[in-house]
Amino acid sequence: MTDSKPEAERRAVPPLPVPSALADDGPDPTVLDRVLRASDYRERLSRDAEELFRLEATWRASDLREPSRRFCLRLTEVAERLEYALLDVGARGNRTYAFFAEAVSAARWLAKAVHALLHLRARIRRYLGDRADLAPFRTELDAWIGRVSGRTTGVLAGVRVEALGLGLTLPKAAYEREELVVADARWRLPQDLDVAESIGERERIAETATAFLALVDELAPLAVPAARSSPAAVAAFARETLHDAKAHELRVRMHGIQSTYDAVVASTPLEAADPSLKVFRGYVSIILHLLEAAAYALRLHSRLSDDARGARVSARIAPLVDRDELLAFAIPFAIGNARRCLVEAREVAAKLLGRYANVSEIELELPPGRKLHLRPAGLIVRVVQHHGMAVEMGMGDEIVDARQLMDVILLAAGHPDATKVRFRGDERPLADLARLFHHRLGEDGFDTLPPELSYVREPSRGTSTP
Repeated sequence: MTDSKPEAERRAVPPLPVPSALADDGPDPTVLDRVLRASDYRERLSRDAEELFRLEATWRASDLREPSRRFCLRLTEVAERLEYALLDVGARGNRTYAFFAEAVSAARWLAKAVHALLHLRARIRRYLGDRADLAPFRTELDAWIGRVSGRTTGVLAGVRVEALGLGLTLPKAAYEREELVVADARWRLPQDLDVAESIGERERIAETATAFLALVDELAPLAVPAARSSPAAVAAFARETLHDAKAHELRVRMHGIQSTYDAVVASTPLEAADPSLKVFRGYVSIILHLLEAAAYALRLHSRLSDDARGARVSARIAPLVDRDELLAFAIPFAIGNARRCLVEAREVAAKLLGRYANVSEIELELPPGRKLHLRPAGLIVRVVQHHGMAVEMGMGDEIVDARQLMDVILLAAGHPDATKVRFRGDERPLADLARLFHHRLGEDGFDTLPPELSYVREPSRGTSTP
């Protein structure tokens, strides 16, 4: 007797059964989310917080004014894990554990600021040496390391007292030295998401120098309050000019400059042959750690200023963390010195840009009968910003920065009869500008643009930064 089923059907593998746990929530799906009673959380929190309290006990037993960078890094990582564990159970909105959660968060951000300051001191010693003119700054830096370290230990002590009041089980032993060994370095991927493609080190040097100069242009005009300014003046500057989100953006941009340099330029024959590259790298590192310290302090200040936390928690955290002190640290000290360092390094970055950028000039004709209205002007700016390179744009006797949309629009409005536009800058953005003009400035639609200009379809990164 023969099987009448087709050969393909006889050989087909039967489908695997779908596990019921993935296909069916069961008779009572509400069991997936339950309320945890505050009293039942103590044992779990004791386990989650054990490492933090052992670190606190270690620092307290050492009687040191400041921790090492490695210890500080370990503390920030442990506090961050505990903070997320507290967030997972909603501790910040719970009357019993809200203060504990806020104090752990404060310890985390303060420890991150101390870590940035300790790195800063090491970088100044390595790259700038014992310059006599930096003596006041080094003295101020040491004082802030002591003050922020003291605040960190004070907050950790407050966390420990609160834990005892909550009935948590605290570890009795501090860490031994050999238990605190951590890796010498943390590995990080280059922060190059918004960086244009490059062929090699020379182009990346020009790009990083341009990005650095853009930060100089942004921070140099700011009237940063001096160290002796009133708390109200510092608070107004932080609120109106350089708030938490802006400080974070500046930190990310400087981190991108440093990581791009380290990934492409560091330890190359080109770097070995040009001492000014390491000087530039030193300034980048110093400014990055100043911006980090400011961003961390402002992030903590923002959190402590959040009225949603409740008056009860605010009143309890206030003696441990002085918000005016946070602003004095973040603005006059960290941002003020970052600005001064940027201005000092401007000449170094400008010389690098002149040395490594392939600068040329082109003159392009506008499409017949077309004017530079908002849409094509925006595409010009987007091309220039994509490459991260400064480009001058000229019509008649007037020249503007082609990275700034308003400047480009005003230039075009001031020369309504012009039929040609001049550009001066690196050859790569100039080549794309030539393509844009050749394809009628996108007036016939994005689909008519060549593949090399596909990036103009993406949202612009803004008109104030390259």
